[in-house]
Amino acid sequence: MTVHSFAGIEIGTKSVDNYYKHMQVDVLERWRNTHVLIIDEISMLNAETFDLLHHLACKINQCNGELFGGIQVITCDDFRQLPPVKGKYVFKSAIWKKYMFNVIELTESFRQENIEFFNALNEIRIGKVFDKTVDLLMTRHNEADHNINSNFIRLFFTNMEVDFYNLRQLMSIPSDERWFHSKDVIKNLKINPLFQIPISINIKIGAVVMLVKNINVEEGLCNGTIGIVTFIETDGVWVNINGKEFKIENVREDILDCTHSIIASRIGLPLQLAFSLTVHKAQGCTLNKTVLNFNSKIFIISLPYVTLSRVKDLNDLYIIHNNKNELRKILKNITSDKDVDFIYKNLNEKKFVTC
Repeated sequence: MTVHSFAGIEIGTKSVDNYYKHMQVDVLERWRNTHVLIIDEISMLNAETFDLLHHLACKINQCNGELFGGIQVITCDDFRQLPPVKGKYVFKSAIWKKYMFNVIELTESFRQENIEFFNALNEIRIGKVFDKTVDLLMTRHNEADHNINSNFIRLFFTNMEVDFYNLRQLMSIPSDERWFHSKDVIKNLKINPLFQIPISINIKIGAVVMLVKNINVEEGLCNGTIGIVTFIETDGVWVNINGKEFKIENVREDILDCTHSIIASRIGLPLQLAFSLTVHKAQGCTLNKTVLNFNSKIFIISLPYVTLSRVKDLNDLYIIHNNKNELRKILKNITSDKDVDFIYKNLNEKKFVTC
């Protein structure tokens, strides 16, 4: 689950005392029963939230002298990937600086096996791109994606671009559409609950969809799983996921208060359209054939590396830009974040444990 859901801190803008006072019973028990906490994609967690988690854990466990009140914390990620949407890098946290000093460097790539592609991506990662790498990536350039298979996932930099593309692709499918509407029961009208299940979704056979909740982790039906709709029934849809058919039906999602009472519920189909995704949604994913739209004006330093490194093989990559020379300039001028450079320089001066 997300670290915010685990901790019971919603979007993390309130005080430690406020969260502790209104904490749900199951969340409190989860904190107290946790001995090791593994936080993945740590680059996207800001310093303020990390400090909040620490102080909240110390209050719950009544232990102020240790990190997270005595819980062992293991974080995983690469700070050259996406930064926090808001706030400072987590490594600028005073708590991080005090406690997070043991580093294990993982050096083997499990996603990219081709050494030429791997080395090119690493140049993009550190912001030192040579002409040979630009030439290599330019072999995957396309001015438009009209002739590229519509089942390939598109990556965009903004939610607006994703929503527009998803709607356009759905409308282009020559089959009957079917709306699935969720049903809400809100017991406390003063709250504005945030559900993972969408309020409604319009689906057609052939639509690319993504699960937004864990359904059956053992079967691979978990949040973020992508498939293609193959059949639509009145009470659900059949989705082809990695060559296997699954029926996805309505599920219930509950919002609880601090007394463990249900204050809001939604019953609905746990799917969203996924012809395209934002790069932020795709971080951590390994995708198959992927189309990358580089026309966007929204561009932060770490976006190119995260975007380009989602695939295993260079031939699975399609880079879209309407101006070939402009794309070459973008690739050549990729830089790195100075704060991240500094933290890695300091880490490299220490002794890594490598594996």
